[in-house]
Amino acid sequence: MPRTTLSRTALAALACSALLAGCGQQPESGNIEPAPRSFAQVSTVQGEVQGTAEDGLMEYKGIPYAAPPTGDLRWRAPQPAPVRDTVLVADDYGNRCIQRPATEGFAMNDAFTQPQSEDCLNLNVYRPDTGDAQLPVMVWIPGGGLVAGSGSRPVNHGGNLARLGVVVVAINYRLGSFGFFAHPELSAQDPDGGRLFNYGLMDQIAALEWVRDNIGAFGGDPENVTLFGESAGGYSVFALVASPAARGLFAKGISQSGYGRRGQPRVASLTGEGESSIEEMGVELAERLGMAEAGLDELRAQPAEKIVEATDFGTFISLATDGVVLADDLWPVYDRGDAARVPLMIGATDSEFTMGPPEAQRAQLLRFMSEDVLDEMTPFYGNETQRDTYMYSDYVFHAQNRGVAVAHEKAGNAVYAYRFAMPGVDVERRELNGETIYGAYHAGDLPYMFGNFTGDHYDPTEPDETQRAVSQRMMRYWTNFARSGDPNGEGLPQWPVAEYENTMYFTPDAVQSRTDPWIARLDALNELVGL
Repeated sequence: MPRTTLSRTALAALACSALLAGCGQQPESGNIEPAPRSFAQVSTVQGEVQGTAEDGLMEYKGIPYAAPPTGDLRWRAPQPAPVRDTVLVADDYGNRCIQRPATEGFAMNDAFTQPQSEDCLNLNVYRPDTGDAQLPVMVWIPGGGLVAGSGSRPVNHGGNLARLGVVVVAINYRLGSFGFFAHPELSAQDPDGGRLFNYGLMDQIAALEWVRDNIGAFGGDPENVTLFGESAGGYSVFALVASPAARGLFAKGISQSGYGRRGQPRVASLTGEGESSIEEMGVELAERLGMAEAGLDELRAQPAEKIVEATDFGTFISLATDGVVLADDLWPVYDRGDAARVPLMIGATDSEFTMGPPEAQRAQLLRFMSEDVLDEMTPFYGNETQRDTYMYSDYVFHAQNRGVAVAHEKAGNAVYAYRFAMPGVDVERRELNGETIYGAYHAGDLPYMFGNFTGDHYDPTEPDETQRAVSQRMMRYWTNFARSGDPNGEGLPQWPVAEYENTMYFTPDAVQSRTDPWIARLDALNELVGL
């Protein structure tokens, strides 16, 4: 290319422009605006990350936040993600963590394009395509019973929330026997300073540490992080708020259909004489593998599919008390006022698990309580059929959410309670003691809260005007709470703090706060079964 030659006059003009003061000209104060900050490529501790921009949104997909938990790192606390010397083009989702095999009727049987792998500790970041910085951050913890789920499910794409002026981070964490595992040899080695069994929860903490260290590069405020999650994600929010290991990594929490009422199993060092410990699960898994005498190295050498085949998915996964990540059962922590002093939003759907036949619900209840308890609760439901239809959902979700909300408020924290009641497609309204039950099943709030109507949760793929309006209000409440710890904002119906009885209702008839008519029933259930 030939060099460009400038005339003497042009050179003088350029010099004058560069040295305005020397030419007798001064720039007018305030007339020069700085160029908006670009987030097309950002610098993280691990290296450069390049995002994609479309429709007013920046997306960064599949960013590793920890080292692949494979080989010797299977059943270890997450280790730091490796540093890269090349730019990560974050335009495609990372692997899902290995899931429970698909079963008919299971809610998480979505069609995915991402493969399953143990190498799955990645996250996605969504932010508005503006130059704004110091934005509030919302970290999404997906549900799925700790055996399924992904931060990349279509229903929980974070774009609609991000466009309201927040940074959304959606994470993956280890599931099933990869995320929740104990073995006598592993406990004897104790390679992670007492952090045992709760590897999936440790992954969540590692993701929050990654957010603390890196989210400023994406324009997020690391001092203003809100956890939010549904089902097992809501359970995880409760656990993280109770965890001393997660203290200081977030400022607020939202638990949607969270659970975890029962006492947790404990590691062997915390059990009394004659008590079973969580390490027994590893021995049982080895037996199902046909390797009863196998040591830890042999178990780690087994292919992932063999571990899945040997996992007992009929046994519900609970977090365990290890004395480090979780120092006690969750609910005593809240009752003592020892949970993190942060504002919480707590709620559930009005119909949760009521889609099954009453006799099946009753059988589930009898796993946790006596016939006498059922008899004492019958008057609160009107008759046994109503009791068997609704009481299991009350036990798992509504009553314990009520108990946690009351305990957290008594400790001096703001709590905003809600009940989501937008009915699923082709679901008929019912009545319970004169109160309308609209028919919002478990996870039915996700399409509305994210604004993504995918049809995976009894939701309409073409929502009507009312459904869209409820969705818009939910998204604004959620992002307002992330911004300030208060969901209220201009044009929204007032949502007062719970003060032990106020509940915000999301229904097709109205979005409004009122006294919860279920309080007496839920308090009676908590008193009978203990929280």
